[in-house]
Amino acid sequence: MTRIAVLGLTSFFWTLSLMVAAVSLRFLIAPMAEVMGNMVHYLSAAPVALYAHILSAPLALALAPFQLWQGLRRSRPRLHRLTGYAYVTATVLAGIGSLLMLPHFQGSYFAAAGFFIMALLWIGLTLRGVFLARAGDHAAHRRFILRSVAVTFGAVSLRLIMAPLIAQGWSVVETYEITAWACWLPNLIAVEIYLRAKSKRAP
Repeated sequence: MTRIAVLGLTSFFWTLSLMVAAVSLRFLIAPMAEVMGNMVHYLSAAPVALYAHILSAPLALALAPFQLWQGLRRSRPRLHRLTGYAYVTATVLAGIGSLLMLPHFQGSYFAAAGFFIMALLWIGLTLRGVFLARAGDHAAHRRFILRSVAVTFGAVSLRLIMAPLIAQGWSVVETYEITAWACWLPNLIAVEIYLRAKSKRAP
């Protein structure tokens, strides 16, 4: 991959992660019924889980690029660890919130299964990364955090897939038939392909 392509992908990742994280917090300045109408029913059904998810998930997404920033890890290792703990906390809270919201999910069982597996992987991959870091296996730690970030970036992928479907007349709930799986599975597959290619290049 050329340097220009790498810079382009990096800029794309940083820009969309921070932009979507900021936009996801719009409910803080506007009524949820107006800006997140598809989430309003959770206010009565699972309010704690809802706020755990919609507050923590944007934080995890905003912190994700910093976790992959090699310059920060090398020059400010303490700051890298602090932001890492914040990322892990946000990810686990958001993932648990997602699981607790699922009994009140309005989509199909097929879509619910996609989000269920996504939440389990999100929590599991992140905690596995923490365990490996504490065990001193930093190479494996970076691989698992990369996988975790791939799932975190599902918040961006979901919106990129959902927007054209809604433009064609689909409802938000209808788009879940595709986004519940397509927002995270291709991301993980891409990361696995990258990691395998990288391991083959290694001496």
